[in-house]
Amino acid sequence: MADKQMIKPEDLDAVFTTLLTQQPDAFVAAIGRNGLFTTMPPEIAATGLRPIEGASSMLGLVVTDDHRVVIDTWSQALVEGAASCMVHLTAAPDRPARLHLVDLSHRYGVLVGLISGSGLAADLTLTPELVRPRMVTMVKNPTSLVTEVGPEILPLLGWAPEELVGQRTLELVHPGDQQRAIAGWMDMLGTPNGSARRVRLRHLHREGHTVWFEVTNHNHLADPDNPRVVAEMLDISDEMAAQEAVRAAEQLMRRLTETIPLSILQVGPDGAITFLNEQAARQVRAQIGDDLNRALLDLAEPVDRQQVGAALAGVLTGTDTDFEYGHREPGAGIRRIRANLRALTDDAGAVTGAIICLADVTEEVLLRERLWRQATFDALTGCHNRAATVTALEDALGATDRHAGTAVIFLDLNSFKPINDRYGHAAGDLLLSQVATSLRSAVPASGIVGRIGGDEFVAVCRDVSGREHADRIGADLLAALSAARVRVDGATLVPQASLGVAWSPYGEGNPDELMAQADAAMYAVKRTRGGSRQAGLAPAGAS
Repeated sequence: MADKQMIKPEDLDAVFTTLLTQQPDAFVAAIGRNGLFTTMPPEIAATGLRPIEGASSMLGLVVTDDHRVVIDTWSQALVEGAASCMVHLTAAPDRPARLHLVDLSHRYGVLVGLISGSGLAADLTLTPELVRPRMVTMVKNPTSLVTEVGPEILPLLGWAPEELVGQRTLELVHPGDQQRAIAGWMDMLGTPNGSARRVRLRHLHREGHTVWFEVTNHNHLADPDNPRVVAEMLDISDEMAAQEAVRAAEQLMRRLTETIPLSILQVGPDGAITFLNEQAARQVRAQIGDDLNRALLDLAEPVDRQQVGAALAGVLTGTDTDFEYGHREPGAGIRRIRANLRALTDDAGAVTGAIICLADVTEEVLLRERLWRQATFDALTGCHNRAATVTALEDALGATDRHAGTAVIFLDLNSFKPINDRYGHAAGDLLLSQVATSLRSAVPASGIVGRIGGDEFVAVCRDVSGREHADRIGADLLAALSAARVRVDGATLVPQASLGVAWSPYGEGNPDELMAQADAAMYAVKRTRGGSRQAGLAPAGAS
């Protein structure tokens, strides 16, 4: 935007010189045009100003309430060449400070940010509020040696980028996953140029703990000028932890019902109770000599009575059974009971009775359902999360029941960032939720909608007869999207998106390739329609 600046370069130099004279103890940072801190030019470092260290942007230094004013001031500086505002630093929130932004791109290739204030102590240290990133990009040569890595690697794995250049990426992988990493690399080597392969691997943080990444290796080894592999490493530790919690809860439930059941009963070959502990007597409201079948059926939910009766009859013929059923607990409503039935036999193998263990697993069932939802669905939109979306695609392509084919429809909201910038993230979240609701209402019954990025959605549909059928589904999704409306501050926002479609017949197709094809088709549409209203997010306006 240098050609639109209202302040001439020589005047910007004068502004900076004046600031140096008036604020010799100010904090200083070099800022790229993306708003992130960058390497300090030696000429600025030589001024004697206090360098800002450890932060990635000015937003990490000021209190949350001042984020908007910093963003507005940054936008003004990009247009006019210089701007300033009052802020409150997280390191000294009770002492107002002034932020100065001066565009010195014509001289040093960067913008300069200065923080000054009469109340800032000489020994003050600016402690940034660091936000841990989720993705880092790493470039590797044909032998898997790191040639470039983004600065996000430091908070993600504890290594500085320069420490990893020249290192083999396999050294970062958990020993238990190294064979899978090698197999994934070899699989990627056999793909056409420009293709991508994903693999989930545990990596070792510098401090020794494990971090899960979904690594997408993009094959550019056939590039004659720069043969390389570009790896996008997405931190999926939270998703994997949620899935592990599901598995742990299920294992805990199994162990509890196997080893410490709350109610224990023994019956003879005729089904009459021969022993029961105190808890069982209270739960089934029976006593020794009563018929257990009648006692359980009287309190079982009607929908489960046939299952309960069949299980009791089966165990007395030698068939062990485990199942859950609904039990009407007087004063406590409907409870879920886990029943473990084991036949007792004599030396000749004849059934002499059975042991029945009953455990109230209501809370475990609710926990299992809650953890399953956390591991499967995006908390904001209710759509499938990235991991669950990939799993749905894999299941559709690998289904044993024959169907017509699988469609992947990739949608990316256009001009979404300006909505966040203008109306705030709450408005953006409301818009995303409305988009998700509209897409789920339009997707076929055989399909799911996943949110795989900030404003990226993917529909996975099975039993799609062909490309034309897939295109019609895509058109339905766009139509549903265009009908959505969100009211914010007296304005109406109409979400619109760029869309890409890919389709594979039954028995063919690779999940990564199909997703990549839809992604590429979407970006082709975005490039073609970038300026059109049909491919964008309708600007806010009074309704």
